[in-house]
Amino acid sequence: MILLVRHGEATHHTEHLTGGWTDSVLTEKGKNQMQFLAAKLAKDFARHRIKTRILASDLKRAKDSAQIIADVLSENVEVMPFLREKNNGQAAGLDERTARTLYVSPSSPKELDHRNYPGGETRREFFERTINGLKTINNLERENLIIVAHKGTIQNIIFDWIGFNIEEVNNRNFSFDILPASVTVLGINKWQEHAIFLLNETSHLRRDDGFGLFQFKYGITHR
Repeated sequence: MILLVRHGEATHHTEHLTGGWTDSVLTEKGKNQMQFLAAKLAKDFARHRIKTRILASDLKRAKDSAQIIADVLSENVEVMPFLREKNNGQAAGLDERTARTLYVSPSSPKELDHRNYPGGETRREFFERTINGLKTINNLERENLIIVAHKGTIQNIIFDWIGFNIEEVNNRNFSFDILPASVTVLGINKWQEHAIFLLNETSHLRRDDGFGLFQFKYGITHR
């Protein structure tokens, strides 16, 4: 089992900073989100008493999210820089308005080798960094892993899990939304297939608030 967790709400969300390598920290809401998530995980792991490794990006918002889970599960966090979000170069740490002055538009939305910001990564480089890093983990498909990272990193891992390289993803024009404090579960099913058992699950964050249908960033608004 590979359980992918996006970090909770962070200050770059609430203070209108760029994401990427901006080293933002969890907000109080983000900490609460991760406590809810960790409490749910504890019930699963208590029932089955299985050991797991917890891996995390070294950016504070992910590392601190992982530590909340680790404290509840009585495990350690292994910090792995390759799990960082896409490198946004000189835009890291800047507010969104200032970052826009550095932004370099691609010639088309389908560019894989374009750098949006000076010193940043291309989409291809980001994908390859994530996947090459995963290959360094021994027994990736045999261990129980909790990976706490970022939206783009988790998307890259899912793409690779279902057998697509970044060019195929680009050509097919598809993606997965990954919300803060969401859970995605990958694993090998009984037919020895790479399966997605849960995707972008956030029910642990809602009480009686419906399905959260309007929290996604839709490209077209239907009225």
